[in-house]
Amino acid sequence: MASISNAFVQRKRIAHKPKKGAPSTSGVKEEKVDASVKRDLDILKQFDLTLEYGPCIGISRLDRWERAEKHGLKPLPEVRDLLIRHAADPLYTECLWNDFSTLR
Repeated sequence: MASISNAFVQRKRIAHKPKKGAPSTSGVKEEKVDASVKRDLDILKQFDLTLEYGPCIGISRLDRWERAEKHGLKPLPEVRDLLIRHAADPLYTECLWNDFSTLR
């Protein structure tokens, strides 16, 4: 008999990890960086959870931000700045629900 956990594929997000062989930095600096990344991702999570800006499935966060701006919804400019600054990082560019392919 199949269990319910077999029906739903789970994927883990890849966390940002320093490359092997990279020079280590002081622990205080790493804590600041980790806190900064956490704060950034919390801001983006709130953006994803704000239904006022429309659905976020199947669209990048930047496209969603631009669509909201186009319709006069006034999304936070800080969100756009984060998305442009980290344009190559899917952790920043894709919505919170991106890993759940059954929602598309």
